[in-house]
Amino acid sequence: MISKICIVTASRSDYGHLKWIIDQVTNDSEFELQLVVTGAHLSKEQGNTIDAIKADGYSIVAQIDMKLENKTQESIIRSMGYCSEGLADTFENLNPDIVIVLGDRYELLPICSAALIMGIPIAHLSGGDITEGAIDNSIRNAITMMATLHFPGVKGSAENIARMTGDSDNIYVVGEPTLETFIRLPLINRDELALELGLDPTKKWVMLTFHPETKLSLEYNLQTIQNIITALNTTTNIQVVISKANADYGGFQINQYLEQVTINNPEKYKFYASLGQLRYLSYMKQVQYIIGNSSSGIVEAPFLHIPTINIGDRQKGRHLCQNVIQSSGNLSDIEEAIQKVKTINFTEEDCLYWGDGHTAIKVVEIVKKYVKSNRR
Repeated sequence: MISKICIVTASRSDYGHLKWIIDQVTNDSEFELQLVVTGAHLSKEQGNTIDAIKADGYSIVAQIDMKLENKTQESIIRSMGYCSEGLADTFENLNPDIVIVLGDRYELLPICSAALIMGIPIAHLSGGDITEGAIDNSIRNAITMMATLHFPGVKGSAENIARMTGDSDNIYVVGEPTLETFIRLPLINRDELALELGLDPTKKWVMLTFHPETKLSLEYNLQTIQNIITALNTTTNIQVVISKANADYGGFQINQYLEQVTINNPEKYKFYASLGQLRYLSYMKQVQYIIGNSSSGIVEAPFLHIPTINIGDRQKGRHLCQNVIQSSGNLSDIEEAIQKVKTINFTEEDCLYWGDGHTAIKVVEIVKKYVKSNRR
């Protein structure tokens, strides 16, 4: 009997992590993939990243337009309501055996609430992490309490899940799934990237991604990104590729500012709504360092031996490998961190801390056994 596996993706970031699990399910004769796309994927402001999913060749069974709007906190709540309404109809029509989700974004609350109420088991990846500087921490923990199967990246996260749930069953340490791309796909080389992104291959490249710290004010976030740009402006012989802030409250205003920065200095700064996973990870491998507060600098960068300047508290609570320099959002601290970045040393332990790049097959085999044993 074919098992119906529903995977829901709501942003460029979670799709990048879920891609190889989607691929593994697609190519397993015992599964029917039900790929549901919602959230920022359908947003023009966020780059219409549903096109990247289609370009990868995966069949999408449902698109749920949650009318994503992140200019105010109230508009985000309304968008979550539209998502709930769409999921009720979608889950009723698809009747999946299990729903697979990843991460900690607010879109997961309506997705997982709908699955919970409708009695559909939830498999959750990347639970148990700690990021004290964002509401994502609370959302991630809420999803953990709704989920049936847990796939944390590392042992410490698994221990956190066991403490929260009071149960060590159905918790499987599988590593962080995005690392699989570095093993599965040949990355784009430096010269090709230079042509595609309009960069000078002889200069040092920097990656900047800065998302809102959702527990702090819009004013704080705007001042911090301005300080980052001021510090980069005084750094010579570099070019900076900027990836848009996500759809959290404050992301719209941050992106407006960064767009103007790029207009004012197009030679130094390149601004993209989405680079696509392959190009994003290929560029990451070529940079002198990463700056901002994206989890990519914490999780993927050590695997590549790339230094990271992590700004502020959005990622506070995560394990920081030796590649990470922690900085406040103050201008002087950021400038000091840029000077320190050349001195970072790496260990093999850091490289493998977040996993070995073989997550998808582990997840799919465990899901297969669970579904066979627990058919509804």
